[in-house]
Amino acid sequence: MTRAGLQLGVHQVRAVVLTQWPRRRAQAFEVPFDPERPDEAVDTLRALIGTPRRIAVAIDLQLLRTKRVTLPALSAADRRNILLLEPERFFAVRGDEIVPAVRADDELVFAVAASSLARWIEAIERIGPVDLVEPAPGALARALATASIGDALVVFDGQDAGIAIAEISRQRVTRARRPYDTLPRVAAVLEADGFPTPGCTTAYLDPWTDARHVALAGLFPNVSLEPLPALGPAHHGVGVAGTFAVAYGTALALDDAPPLAETLVSPAHAVKIRRRRVRALGAAAAACAAAFLFALSSLDSRREREAIDLDAASVALTAHAAPALAMQAELASLTQRSEAMRAIGVERPDPLHVLHALSIALPPGAFVREIRGEGLDWQVDGYAPNASATLAALGAGTAFRDVHFLSATNRAQIANRAYESFALAFRFASTP
Repeated sequence: MTRAGLQLGVHQVRAVVLTQWPRRRAQAFEVPFDPERPDEAVDTLRALIGTPRRIAVAIDLQLLRTKRVTLPALSAADRRNILLLEPERFFAVRGDEIVPAVRADDELVFAVAASSLARWIEAIERIGPVDLVEPAPGALARALATASIGDALVVFDGQDAGIAIAEISRQRVTRARRPYDTLPRVAAVLEADGFPTPGCTTAYLDPWTDARHVALAGLFPNVSLEPLPALGPAHHGVGVAGTFAVAYGTALALDDAPPLAETLVSPAHAVKIRRRRVRALGAAAAACAAAFLFALSSLDSRREREAIDLDAASVALTAHAAPALAMQAELASLTQRSEAMRAIGVERPDPLHVLHALSIALPPGAFVREIRGEGLDWQVDGYAPNASATLAALGAGTAFRDVHFLSATNRAQIANRAYESFALAFRFASTP
């Protein structure tokens, strides 16, 4: 089966195509790319790489938003839902949707504009189905791991689009920055942020050119800039030049894709991928059933040996069909969850009921500055003489569940009185 990994940059797209049969090999290509007009690059690329069965895409930092975001201690999926619900609270966007990549155990978030992502994926899927989208640093960390490199500082050079810095520790992206300004000011910002980590003597420049090496040599005075190493044929039987390490790394992810919340796959795209897998497993199950019927039709009751062979084939075909049956059960479970979510939308409370319950439950002196909600989940911001007392008052009410702070409280002086700001979230359970 042929698969491809693509690295989308501000000026070019790099591709690595891995072929498993009749012999393992890797082919690398690079073509010009305009993020605003992806169709031109896709048409050129399709003529070069053909039609791979599966495609993974890594997006350069110059096309992403990178930020450390403080979120509640929730799962990665729940954290991602928070960012999808109110992106403007965490990123400088106005009316634009984003697709974030988050992890449950740290605050580093990569995000891409949903409209741009949809345009790129729509163009690329004219070549083949896209099963994964992820930030370029994660793909590079995976590729370097095949060369036993677990720690690295990488300078992603976007030429006129600026540079971006990523730090990899123990095969995991731990920090990333995309500073703006002249090179001396960028160097000062990075030094203030602790780049590079003490003890670091080598950084990788991607892509490498002698001219850019000279221009960026002063970025880290005590660190030597080197090109990304070539990845030898010890893994997957192929060798790849360092320039194509990111594309190679994202192609490897098709073997064991990361959790959805840690990728840049949009919710709509995730549904499309799931349906495609269900269809593929359904086709496999149909093929198994057809083979089973064919085996039964050739049964010869007069030969005991043939009967034994057919019994063995039946067991093997049942085992092959098991993944399709499991996927069918998962699809049924997802359908039930969808119906439950639709029922929640129908039963969502009247905002007037929520306001009435809040007016009763809030302690004296507390007032609300802003309230917003979707379905049963609500958020309220305001001021009170004691924010903790406000939390306790709402938590004691029967109509409010899972009451918790969204952020730390701050003291403020309003009309010669001391107040504490509060930002609370809760689920409203209206009584009949």
